[in-house]
Amino acid sequence: MFERLSRSSGRLATLKRWSLLSGQVAVMQVLVQGVGAVTGLLLIRALPKEEYAWFTLAASMLATLNLLADGGISTALTSIGGSVYQDPPVFSRLLADGRRLALRLGLLGALLATPFFWHLYARLETPAATAAWLVGLALLATVPAITSTLLAVASRLHSRASEVQLAELLSTGVRLLCTLALLGLGWVEARAVFAVTLLAAVVQAGLLKRYTRVFTSPAPAVAGQGREIGSFIRALYGNHLFFCLQGQITTWIIGLLAGVQQLADLGALSRLAVLFAAMGAPFAHLVTPALARIQDKTVLRRRFMLTLGVAASLVAAVLLVAVWLPTPFLWLIGEKYAHLGRELPLALASQGLALFSGICWGLIIVRGWVRHAWVTILTTVIGMILGACLADLRSVSGVLLFNLITQLPTIVVCLVIALKKV
Repeated sequence: MFERLSRSSGRLATLKRWSLLSGQVAVMQVLVQGVGAVTGLLLIRALPKEEYAWFTLAASMLATLNLLADGGISTALTSIGGSVYQDPPVFSRLLADGRRLALRLGLLGALLATPFFWHLYARLETPAATAAWLVGLALLATVPAITSTLLAVASRLHSRASEVQLAELLSTGVRLLCTLALLGLGWVEARAVFAVTLLAAVVQAGLLKRYTRVFTSPAPAVAGQGREIGSFIRALYGNHLFFCLQGQITTWIIGLLAGVQQLADLGALSRLAVLFAAMGAPFAHLVTPALARIQDKTVLRRRFMLTLGVAASLVAAVLLVAVWLPTPFLWLIGEKYAHLGRELPLALASQGLALFSGICWGLIIVRGWVRHAWVTILTTVIGMILGACLADLRSVSGVLLFNLITQLPTIVVCLVIALKKV
């Protein structure tokens, strides 16, 4: 009897602790995403459509470069670091090896992405000087962006997620203040507002460097984990290319097949993803690192299924509200985009599936279950073929439907792999 009561009390205490931590993370992330959303909405309303389309393409390039520079390194740091994070010299060496490899992959990514994005700017008839500035700013912003990604992994492994979020909050605050200053001066163009994005990335990286000195300052161990990180890169880089393709393909398709107006519409709808970003914060900051440390298979199975159930419920709730009350969502993105009522549910469904897919994939790879990672490449291709057959890729709604269909086979495969492992 006493043993059962003790177990029950322990479970309640654990549940209470996780609820409190998740609530703290969620509140902070709401602030971060809220400040970012205000900035984004100001840009949507202030920038002419063609300028906002060019800004959207620059943001797509930065996201692409950041993902290519990562190439599986953050996953390697999380997985390997879960067992060595309490050994300062070894962990310091792990971070140093990760940064070195990320810079090399970043250079490779720049060589791959720059010609392609230059072609997209030319396709949209962007002035050459504007295109050159935006491409250059995206290349520069990649260094602080990937630095923040890797240092955030170190903080989360040490259960210091609040520092990561504080850096994000201060960075977004700087971006909002600088954006307001630009609007006050009447300097409303894509180059100026994207330069502010670069500044915000530098601020975030600088703050995280300061917060993580305790992890990076110890003298690194002589032996490194370069080979282990390399094995993750070899296993995951192809998938990163495809996740990059999957995440940015809607922007690329609109840029290639449609025009500036459609790209601006798609960029405006993408701002609503802030709703899901706040929901995903507790998973990224708390749940994923915690699952990386669990050794008991029974506990792992229970936590795994609970995580997926909560994620699916949150996505479904947002979609139901959007279908029932679309007007507030359209009000957020302004009068220039009020005609997107038909596209709104598709946009939110696509963003919700992206969140759920990212959580599924993150839980799988953090456990080191990457032996069959190539399967997701095949499922992504299958999804793209199905989407291309069923959707009109010359319209915003067609591209959103394409993106939604593309994600479904990968989610199915991730769930199958997870169920077999747990």
